[in-house]
Amino acid sequence: MAILKTVANIKTIKHYNEEFSVSGLQVDNRNLKHYVMCCGFSDIDYLPITYPFVMAFPLLMRLMTSSQFPISILGLIHYRNTITQYQQIKSTAKLTVNCQVEQDCLTSKGRQIEIHITVFVDSELIWECTSTFLQKSKQKRIKPTSSLNNTSSINAEEVNTLTQKTVTTLKFSHWDAVKYAYISKDINPIHLQFIPAKLAGFQSTIVHGMLAKARMLAELEPLIKHHRISIDVKFKKPIFVPTRVSLNVAVSQENNSFTLTSLNQRVTHLHGVISPFLNKTN
Repeated sequence: MAILKTVANIKTIKHYNEEFSVSGLQVDNRNLKHYVMCCGFSDIDYLPITYPFVMAFPLLMRLMTSSQFPISILGLIHYRNTITQYQQIKSTAKLTVNCQVEQDCLTSKGRQIEIHITVFVDSELIWECTSTFLQKSKQKRIKPTSSLNNTSSINAEEVNTLTQKTVTTLKFSHWDAVKYAYISKDINPIHLQFIPAKLAGFQSTIVHGMLAKARMLAELEPLIKHHRISIDVKFKKPIFVPTRVSLNVAVSQENNSFTLTSLNQRVTHLHGVISPFLNKTN
């Protein structure tokens, strides 16, 4: 992996130009069916908007476990995930998937690495995702003045939190985490075993962030079209299993904002926005 010269601005550490790619990738229909059932989606003729992330996950792990990847993946936290789908992907489609490091910078929270995933069908970009991974640091850092994701509408969601209403509760069990790990190939022990979770500083095993995101989107399927849409999520506090959480939603002309919180609303597990406004009732 080629490493370019570090720029003068200390906020940005390095830039990487190597890209991992796979072409002709086909959907495993059995795995897709299990995913739909696990997350609660209703249609398997088209891929759920979060499923391409599952298909790209082996490529993502190949990138992150490369000897040239800037830091160890041990202890990395999935901090943020933004998915944009330009059109629905048929379950029969053959995909070309690309994966590369987009940004590596220091923030007030620690070192953040953004990884960009793109999905093409017949040379047309139809889906892309940016996942931000955080290596926490106790050392105070200056927050970057700009980032490709800092301009998203997450701030609008934070403003709209007071207008959100609880639409349902979601239940997460240890078995849910085991099933999702099998389906997604994300077998990080903090999701599956008590001792590794404790060693990582958690009180018990935690729910995969992408499972929580998918379950939330599946619940909103009756209200929100998933054809051409962008979903930006920040993962805040871990969801320990077993538990129930509240799904809270606010609808406006600008965006649909949501949070997953504890039942008493005191802990926010994730928050984000869905845009553009694509309410089926309009």
